[in-house]
Amino acid sequence: MNFFNYLFKSSRSIINILFTIFIGLTFYFTLTSSNLLLNSQTTTWVTMVMLLGLVGIIIIMITDNFVKRFARSVYQSGWLGMLVLGILLLIWQIFFIVATHPAIGFDVNMLHQAWINPNQAKVRGYFSQNYNNLPILLLQNWILTKFHSTSWLVIDSVTLFLVNLSALINIVTMYLVSKDKVRLLWYLQIIFLAFFPMIIIPYTDTWVLPSVSLILLGFVGMSSHSFNLIYRILFSVMAGVATVITYYIKPSGIIPAIAFIIVGIVYLCNKPDKKSLLRAFCLLVFLFGSGATTFVLGQNIISNQKYVSIDKSLEIPSIHFVNMGMSGTTGAYNPHDALMMAKLPKKQDKIAYSKKMIRKRLKQRGLLGYISFLIRKQGYNTADGTFGWLGEGTFIFTKTPASNWKWWAQTFTYPAGKNVSVFRFINQLIWISLIGILFFGWKYHDLVSDGLRLSLIGGFLFLLIFEGGRSRYLIQFLPNIMILIPIVWQTSKETIAKILLATGLKKMEVSQNA
Repeated sequence: MNFFNYLFKSSRSIINILFTIFIGLTFYFTLTSSNLLLNSQTTTWVTMVMLLGLVGIIIIMITDNFVKRFARSVYQSGWLGMLVLGILLLIWQIFFIVATHPAIGFDVNMLHQAWINPNQAKVRGYFSQNYNNLPILLLQNWILTKFHSTSWLVIDSVTLFLVNLSALINIVTMYLVSKDKVRLLWYLQIIFLAFFPMIIIPYTDTWVLPSVSLILLGFVGMSSHSFNLIYRILFSVMAGVATVITYYIKPSGIIPAIAFIIVGIVYLCNKPDKKSLLRAFCLLVFLFGSGATTFVLGQNIISNQKYVSIDKSLEIPSIHFVNMGMSGTTGAYNPHDALMMAKLPKKQDKIAYSKKMIRKRLKQRGLLGYISFLIRKQGYNTADGTFGWLGEGTFIFTKTPASNWKWWAQTFTYPAGKNVSVFRFINQLIWISLIGILFFGWKYHDLVSDGLRLSLIGGFLFLLIFEGGRSRYLIQFLPNIMILIPIVWQTSKETIAKILLATGLKKMEVSQNA
């Protein structure tokens, strides 16, 4: 075995081990989530209907019946069934937005204030400190100007469009990976998006999704040997442009690009011939060239913007978010640390304070204590199937659901809604299923699946190091998760079947059916 072959095999093993550890921890924490608790105080007639519905679904799945045969025929009907269910999903999403579109709090509220009046002192102060949110403000303002509106309904409709656009781009990516798995991804995304209320949160988490999906499409196209060099160059340009757009909207969203470059180099080590090396070099030149050009154009737009007055000397340093990522029991937003960033005028003072707090927190925990903290934080970062819904300080300003037809959407999602626990329960079951498929599909390996795995490893590490503590930050990695699940689906099913056979549960099921 030569050095390059050893590097290839050892790198794949490291990716597999790290991913299994991270996703295994997430799977454990999803199973122990408080979202699965339905106590008597939150039980309503809707809860009972939901539980009866779940029992009915289980019965349908384990027996031979008309509903099961009909569902199978719809799934196998091809594009007709896909189109019908896609339209039904869109109708539901539009109904949900029209019935809700509430005023949103936390950082989104500052974006809203800036749409209305960018000259407010609090707006100037916020974007001076949180300079990274300036690009999305400029983008949203440009779009809202086209609609001549600053309403929540309009911006939520744009958010819905972007989320669904990301899902469609994922379908194209899956078509390049495996045509046979397109249908599975389509139905998987329909189920997921039917219970995804983040379409009414117009923030970086959702707005970055299309460009992240384009990154994945670009790198999958670059790595596909079924295309000639010209097409692969076009895909590399797409990946470069999408990576920089992602960087401006949500910097951590470029992790998949870094991951695919690393995995591409690793797979190149398997058979490093001169022709492959030249082709890879050519693709990287266009990747970085298109990215650099887009970056310069973006910097020019941001530097010359006149929409809101910015004092860049007040910008919060990155080390502050590392410090917050070590605070409390969850590594989430820390009001005291944030206040200190506002109080300290000079950037060097902000950096010095953050370094002092990092040293203090490391000393207080010690090595074993910090490792224990990181394990728990992985759960807080990834286990919540609602993605931190209602988890921020003032998530939604409207607390109580309406008593008219809008109640059907608001009772599940508003802070004072009586059926929020039902929403949490259903979403947690869906999330457990998705994470379980990833966990049990560890045996399948190719360039794309390893690139997606390394992307998620990078995302997990980023959230452990920086501010985290809630799974809202995981939304930016949903395209990676959605595409990886169909890829490992068959392997995951086979692994689960082997476990059931080994434990005797599979035989028990067969004997009962007999």
